[in-house]
Amino acid sequence: MGYFRPGDVALRREVLHGEPWVVTPTRVVEDGPDLLVVFTAPGTGFGFYPHPRTHHWQELGRTHWKGIGKLQLHRPGDAYSVDLYWQGEQRRFAGYYLNLQAPFRRTALGFDTLDHALDFWAPVDGDWQELDRDEFEQMVADGKYDPDEAERIRRTGKEVEAMLTAGTTWWDPAWASWEPDPDWPVPVLPAGWEDHPLP
Repeated sequence: MGYFRPGDVALRREVLHGEPWVVTPTRVVEDGPDLLVVFTAPGTGFGFYPHPRTHHWQELGRTHWKGIGKLQLHRPGDAYSVDLYWQGEQRRFAGYYLNLQAPFRRTALGFDTLDHALDFWAPVDGDWQELDRDEFEQMVADGKYDPDEAERIRRTGKEVEAMLTAGTTWWDPAWASWEPDPDWPVPVLPAGWEDHPLP
């Protein structure tokens, strides 16, 4: 399966218990053997699949991405993405959000993953902090993650903690100055997205 070109639309799909769950169309910024970078634009609409477990965004009536937008850096095999956030009309860089998730798997239309709830925030002007530990443990108790998967997620969390504590982050800080192409329209879900098969 080939790489995407800058400007392509790639569908970021979450798969839970072997079934598609939610999908977000993203804009490809860079793609290659070592790094996949995508942008979620403000106003991007989500697609929700019929699933035994209703997605929490759907329960909350959250149908579109709000805010300035986020850039996501993915390395093959990593069980997390590095998300960059900005604030205000001047796009002041706010910091890095390390989103624990299943290592991405390429598909014909984008890539599949699953958010793992446990996250870390490393602001540009302060110390890093762990987020959503209680939410993650509740999801384990509710059966979203089985015990083995939950333990793998906890191990990833420890690895991220060690990296942030040691200051041995791998990504290029120049990404903080990145800006989206003003000519890019907000990506939309293509016709037939509901029928896109699992890889």
